[in-house]
Amino acid sequence: MAEILNYTELSEIDAKISISRNYFQQNRKELANQKNVRSADNKQRQFWLKKLYWSVKDHEEQILEALEKDFHRSRQESISLEYVKLLGDILHLIEGIPKWNKPKKVRDNSAPFMFGNINIEKISRGNVLVISPFNFPVLLALAPVACALSAGNTVILKPSEMTPHCALVLEDIVKSCQLPEGVLQIVQGGVEQTTKLINSESLDMIFYTGSPRVGSIVAQAAAKNLVPCVLELGGKSPTFITGSLQKKNLETALKRIFFGAFGNAGQICVSPDYLLVHESIYDDVVKESGKVMKELYPDLNEHTEYTHMIHKASYDKTLEKLQKTKGRKVSAADVKIDNTSGKLMIPPTIVFDSDWDDALMEEENFAPVLPVIKYTDIDATIDKILSKHDTPLVQYIFSEKQKEIDHILARLRSGDCIICDTTIHVGIKDAPFGGIGQSGYGNYGGVYGFDAFSHERIVLKQPFWVDFLLKLRYPPFTAKKVKLLKLATERQPWFDREGNDHRSYKLIAMFSVTCALLAVGVKSFFV
Repeated sequence: MAEILNYTELSEIDAKISISRNYFQQNRKELANQKNVRSADNKQRQFWLKKLYWSVKDHEEQILEALEKDFHRSRQESISLEYVKLLGDILHLIEGIPKWNKPKKVRDNSAPFMFGNINIEKISRGNVLVISPFNFPVLLALAPVACALSAGNTVILKPSEMTPHCALVLEDIVKSCQLPEGVLQIVQGGVEQTTKLINSESLDMIFYTGSPRVGSIVAQAAAKNLVPCVLELGGKSPTFITGSLQKKNLETALKRIFFGAFGNAGQICVSPDYLLVHESIYDDVVKESGKVMKELYPDLNEHTEYTHMIHKASYDKTLEKLQKTKGRKVSAADVKIDNTSGKLMIPPTIVFDSDWDDALMEEENFAPVLPVIKYTDIDATIDKILSKHDTPLVQYIFSEKQKEIDHILARLRSGDCIICDTTIHVGIKDAPFGGIGQSGYGNYGGVYGFDAFSHERIVLKQPFWVDFLLKLRYPPFTAKKVKLLKLATERQPWFDREGNDHRSYKLIAMFSVTCALLAVGVKSFFV
């Protein structure tokens, strides 16, 4: 990849981080001198995003061409799943900044705070690093960058070297924004550059999208410098087809599953990774799948607009799994799959009659292959998931019984869940997309992206006159002061020792606090 990209020299990286950090601090100083600090800050953030929007817009053809060059991406997929979504995300952030950046009023009626003015405000974290993956190399680079800018941060972007043509376009987009140098910078490179970046002591946040293995490395490096992270990772996301799914809805269900499993050649972190089908509907699924595959992928060949594998290593790994599997393979095309043709195309392939020990069930496939396992008992099946691939990024449930859905949701943790569809939840504007456990931590998306790159802090303004109620906190300490302080501040329960709620307890508690406050106030007034 280095022959296409000019990797950033390691000696230049510290300077870029310093430029980013210094600009952030100098910019905050300039904003502090504005007549209306928050209004000026909001307008500046919106201006940055407007420049980013038009730069992306002006590079539409370059983006689409780069995606096709890097991994034969279908133009339709690039437009609908990446380009249009990115533009929409940026516009949504521009609109949301004034509302999301307003301080939030908080009430606390306990004695120390009842007369104070309490607000929660969101402040910028500082200079942040965004490390993006190859599978959606433009969207998953610039969407978090846009979120970071919306929160007033300065940003260093490290795009994936696996998609070098896209990385070059991203560099052009950053330059075309014509923002001050410290606002948005880019570092090109591979493992060495990434290692240098994540070990910096001068970062305020790292946002990483990629594999759990590398995510763990990023988290460990960040922890040494107490740098907070958001990790958007992957995992084997299960899809359930339960016995309650009506046969009339089976075709639509399979189309939705195949859309998620085979879109972008399965190289999506939220792709359905394996299919769990109840025995009562299994034969129908097998029969209907062949029809749906022919409908979705007619005349598929190496020249069709269909995404290829990102590189030969990924291609070879998938090919090896397909050779090892003992399941029955059903492919969408009669394309010769071998590692000598030079073409990195693997057609959509369903593998029926798989089992939990199959080669395709060892790790996330990240390829257009879908192993299918027949199950009898839902709890036994969930037990298997928990023992092998707990905390997936998402789970998909095709069921028409709410009790059944609730049962699965109650037992299986996941970053997200969709009922009777797949993958489309990533397009929801203000929803917290993210993982749990091995699939990552933190989230983003609209206002949640704004929040992810912001720090919430308390701003309490306490009037001086209220000190007549608060004198008890000052020394010298006496038994009498302790007793009064306890009466004024200790909250009383509304339940007995057996855990039973009693309304009378609430009334007694409220009455006790009121009396205590009056007593403290009167006593303090005369002290």
